[in-house]
Amino acid sequence: MRFVLVHGWGFHAGIWRDLITHLPGAEVSLVDLGFVAGSPGGASDCPSDAIAVGHSLGVLWLLQAAGQRANRPFRALVSVQGFDRFCPPIPSARIAGMRRELKRDAGATVQAFWRACGTDAFAPRGALNIERLDEGLGWLMHWDARKARARLDCPVLALAASDDAIVPEAMSEGVWGGTNIHWSETGGHVLPLRHPEWCARHVLDFAHALEP
Repeated sequence: MRFVLVHGWGFHAGIWRDLITHLPGAEVSLVDLGFVAGSPGGASDCPSDAIAVGHSLGVLWLLQAAGQRANRPFRALVSVQGFDRFCPPIPSARIAGMRRELKRDAGATVQAFWRACGTDAFAPRGALNIERLDEGLGWLMHWDARKARARLDCPVLALAASDDAIVPEAMSEGVWGGTNIHWSETGGHVLPLRHPEWCARHVLDFAHALEP
């Protein structure tokens, strides 16, 4: 059983640390998008025989990469509070404001984002890669992977939280369908941090169902 895990904006692959402990015997690779120093992994690709698991922007990154491949990009996709585009439904002006604030005070900007996600400080200010964080906000503003998602020829699992202030329920339902999502009542926008065992259980059930 092989997994590739991709974190979201403002985090590094350490967001998956507790979840991985609930994937016994699995082969796990961690993609680091470079937003925050101190990541425990540094994979750069998702093999076609792996189950791709993305959190938030990590799902958009996976779909964007999938759209650039002619063959099957991965065996299956797990979205943890992810989406195929962010703007809209989230107004691009909000992200543009974050980009201005990031240049003015990166530490305060990312700290406020972490609080909105429902977690304490994830890393010290010195670990922030401001240029890469700004690039990631650009992805959120401009990337649209709806066509790539529609072309996916693989099983998909979607996990979401009802109290997510970053990706609201209506947004998740608009992407994945109202009946196709497994909901947690709590978790904020950091399900892998706050409910790693719950996430892992759904991921493992999904993975076992794929086995012949």
